[in-house]
Amino acid sequence: MKKNNFTWFVLGREPEISTAEITTVLKLPNEAVKFLAENILKINTAVETDLIKRLGGTIKIAEEVGSELTENELKEKIIAELQTITGKIHFGISLYDKSGQIGVKPFALDIKKELKKNGLSVRYVPSDEHNQLSSATVFHNQLTTKGREFLITKTADGFALAKTIAIQPFEELGARDFGRPGRDDFSGMLPPKLAMMMINLAQADLDATLLDPFCGSGTILTEAMILGYKNLIGSDISEKAIADTRKNVEWTARQFPISNFKFPINSQFPIYNIDIDNLEKKIKPHSIDTIITESYLGKPLTGRESESELRLQVGELKTLYLNAFRAFTKLLKKDGTVIFIIPRFFSRGQWITINCESEINNLGFKTVSLQQKKPYLLYGRPGQRVGREIWRFKKV
Repeated sequence: MKKNNFTWFVLGREPEISTAEITTVLKLPNEAVKFLAENILKINTAVETDLIKRLGGTIKIAEEVGSELTENELKEKIIAELQTITGKIHFGISLYDKSGQIGVKPFALDIKKELKKNGLSVRYVPSDEHNQLSSATVFHNQLTTKGREFLITKTADGFALAKTIAIQPFEELGARDFGRPGRDDFSGMLPPKLAMMMINLAQADLDATLLDPFCGSGTILTEAMILGYKNLIGSDISEKAIADTRKNVEWTARQFPISNFKFPINSQFPIYNIDIDNLEKKIKPHSIDTIITESYLGKPLTGRESESELRLQVGELKTLYLNAFRAFTKLLKKDGTVIFIIPRFFSRGQWITINCESEINNLGFKTVSLQQKKPYLLYGRPGQRVGREIWRFKKV
């Protein structure tokens, strides 16, 4: 039995992107991380609980209690931890293991029985059909403050155990997604979690000048505000997008604790209604450190499009994106970074992709890989017809 001091990250639906985000934010080499389960990442360092607010792709952060444990040692560790709680004990267990070696409910009720023998008042919070507690359940039952949530997984050397110390602020993220006043449900909006991950993947210093030249409703800009960036510029060809962005910038600053700006925000925050070809008239050449953006992804798909129709759209989008990178060369400083989304389209059992990496590099950029297997990271829900490839380029 080993006594360790490690941190676990329970990752969201896109574990590859979440892993890249964590290693980027914490400046960790790839060999410093280990997967305990499909969606649990382990690192050999302690972190602050506030880190959860800076990560778009992490659901929970936990502190390891022990590893290489037998089932009896696992039970003893949990009981010892619960006995440190003052007052009534609330606890739950999330099992991240498909071996079926532990029945969560009988195991938990056995722990409850042992504690009650010692005269302690105990309440067990049951998990869902997947033997895991949602962030909402952990939050509403105060299992990171007055109680405990334990995470268990099975390794080759026994059981590993951790206690949750932070959960993703799901209510706040929901408000930033669905509560903001400027919305465009028809065109679609970048999810705040994805915007936050894109910003983190850029590795920009907080005093860097960030530009989103296709700002839409301003999600990247508002998430950058929350992360602590203050030198921000937005632009879009759409008047509605600019109006929505301005509403959302003001709303974000009033709803969330942001100290970088004073009201009115828009007086300090350049947001231009202009197309990408003319943006150099508003922005000083070679003055931008980082561009983070999602451009037009094409017409919404119905699933009835022919391959020829999709390939026509692919050609149009490729032209648009290369034109954008020509503009970026005039705006970016040397070694400036671009985080850019390139869509792909699913049709009749295959992905139709936009292959423009070599042309972008020929315009004066180099690809900076975001993972080992492929240069880009793929974001997309199961069953979606459009996937997002996240690319990182550096101006040479």
